[in-house]
Amino acid sequence: MGNWQLDAATDHVVWSEELYRILGFNPALPVPDYTEHHQFFTPESWERLSAAMFHTQETGVPYELELEMVRAAGTHGWMLARGEAMRDGSGAIVGLHGVALDISERKQAERVLNQLKTMIDISLDGFWIVDLEGNVLQVNEAYAKISGYSVDELEGMHASQLEAIEESEQIKAHMAKAVAMGYEQFETRLLHKNGHTIIIEVSATFLPEFQQFCVFCRDITKRKLMEDELKASEVKFRSIIEACPVPMALNDEHLNITFLNPAFVQTFGYSVNDIPTLADWRQKAYPDPDYRHWVETAWQAILEKADQEQTECLPMEADIHCNNNSIKTVLLTAATIHHSFTGEHLVILYDITPRKQIEAKFNAIFAASVEGIITYDMSDVIVSANAAVEAIFGYKPEDLVGCNINKLMPASPKEMSDGDSSHAAESIGQIQEIEGIHKDGSTVPLDLSIAEFSVDNEHYFTHIVRDVSLRKHREQQDKEHLDELAHVTRLGLMGEMASGIAHEVNQPLAAISSYTQVSLNLINTEHPDLVKLAEILYKTQQQALRAGRIIHRMREFVKSHAKQRSTANINNLIHEAVGLCIDELKQNDIRLTFELANNLPTIYVDHVQIEQVIINLIRNSVDALINLPEKRQRQLTIHSRLTLNNDIQVRVKDNGQGLDEEQQQKILTPFYTTKTDGMGMGLSISRSLIEAHEGTLHFNSHSGKGTTMYFTLPIRRKSGTR
Repeated sequence: MGNWQLDAATDHVVWSEELYRILGFNPALPVPDYTEHHQFFTPESWERLSAAMFHTQETGVPYELELEMVRAAGTHGWMLARGEAMRDGSGAIVGLHGVALDISERKQAERVLNQLKTMIDISLDGFWIVDLEGNVLQVNEAYAKISGYSVDELEGMHASQLEAIEESEQIKAHMAKAVAMGYEQFETRLLHKNGHTIIIEVSATFLPEFQQFCVFCRDITKRKLMEDELKASEVKFRSIIEACPVPMALNDEHLNITFLNPAFVQTFGYSVNDIPTLADWRQKAYPDPDYRHWVETAWQAILEKADQEQTECLPMEADIHCNNNSIKTVLLTAATIHHSFTGEHLVILYDITPRKQIEAKFNAIFAASVEGIITYDMSDVIVSANAAVEAIFGYKPEDLVGCNINKLMPASPKEMSDGDSSHAAESIGQIQEIEGIHKDGSTVPLDLSIAEFSVDNEHYFTHIVRDVSLRKHREQQDKEHLDELAHVTRLGLMGEMASGIAHEVNQPLAAISSYTQVSLNLINTEHPDLVKLAEILYKTQQQALRAGRIIHRMREFVKSHAKQRSTANINNLIHEAVGLCIDELKQNDIRLTFELANNLPTIYVDHVQIEQVIINLIRNSVDALINLPEKRQRQLTIHSRLTLNNDIQVRVKDNGQGLDEEQQQKILTPFYTTKTDGMGMGLSISRSLIEAHEGTLHFNSHSGKGTTMYFTLPIRRKSGTR
């Protein structure tokens, strides 16, 4: 304890040696002048000390202060300063004297204790002070919130009152262990004020100098629940992986394989014992050193990119040698178990061997297809073409890759649709007829169908083209054939129309003769009536024109056609005739069905004439069917069979409206027709052609149920014997 004394008259100060030590001064040095004493304290402390000393000097009231001092070396400390007045014999105040006590260590301890108290008060963990009997002496607000009790309610309670599962003996055991070891940590359950239990983690430290326990506790109810859920999730996750049909493998950060699901073992034939590490797996899966190096390098690059960018691992294709020496193609990908578990991955191997086999088959079909297959992107740049394009366009497939599709075809689908997206959509899957451009500059007639698809967000079109030059040539031949068939109709019509035409021509000729005679009579009169004469001459002109039109029409039908008969299969003739009418059937949405008997005898006929008959019957049915309501299915059926009389019978049946009684009476009559632009000669000519072949033509019809036209032809050999 340091002493000091101040003479008020002289401001002379005397220090004890201890005060020198407290302030950090050398006792051999003189005491600093009183005016310099402010430097021994912080400004705030000096201000309080000066005020206290002045007050004591004026009033004689002693003071006691805690002051922050600044030692000679510049370090700070604390002193407890007490001072009182010195008086002379008369009682007058002549100075001050006092003592100074160094309390730096106590203040430091107080600061630490205050900091600890503040930390305990603001801690999220609960804090208790418990005595040796288990009585709660002190708690913080955090534990009050955990337990649901107030601080006042908790202080004074016994630890056993809060326990939910442990008996008194167990509590005493924890306390005894803490006393013996100095520390005890355990988990238990406490009873919340509202009745439910909470799980806490307890850390108890024994303070022997106080004979008390300092206890920290943390509510781990949610954590334990999460741990339980995590364990259940892990069990579920493992069960899913084990049941998953996709091969999976788990490796740790040391590249040890820790788990293989049954699908992996079944697919590749390796167990964990066979491939305990990734190195063992790669040695067996990729026996070729160069291929193994490529796989390892590529796979490591994929993993590093995924880790750096925090993205999913991109799939990689690889060929794996199985334990039974077979080879499977897989897509490799990996999932990081946790970003903090560096190097630990769940590797997933999708077996795409069947898909690759299918792709190989498709590639073989693609290469062997006789139809050109050309794929291009949204920029109209060709990305692939098969070998057939060379036969069609003259270019090798590799020469076309990177070229614009317009090099082969005049317009892409976008240009063909003139920007109309709906038209472009309709063209997908439809067969179009276009002209392609050959390498030599010539045009190639093509049938084009378009497929549209997307891969990895990239849009593509595929053109499938067929060179239809031969078909076009055949179509031209069919047209000429059809013209020949039309000639047969005209020739037959001439015979049917002969008497009618003669009657038609005689009428205008007779009229011309009469009008001419009248005109001569008028001219021979003394005063001919020119107006009437002009009228008669005009009528004469009209009759002459009428006769000319009739004669012109006759000339159109007068064409020679020599009979050319040979053996034929009636079913072949039916198919030939249908082939010429198939477009008309499609355009009118008519469903055609064949019911043709097999192994029918051949017939000896004029092919062209019989085909014309079949065509006439088909066209009549088409005319009947196009008037049906839109919702009703239009049906046309063609039958062939051998009759009991050993004749060939052909039936053409439709499900149209049928014929009423009047129509049935006249349908085979020349010039009778139910069509506004018809001549009424088709069925009449057909009957004549069939009868010329010694056959017959008939029909059955029921109003509202359709009509069946049928004809029979005898079986004849070239000799003419039946």
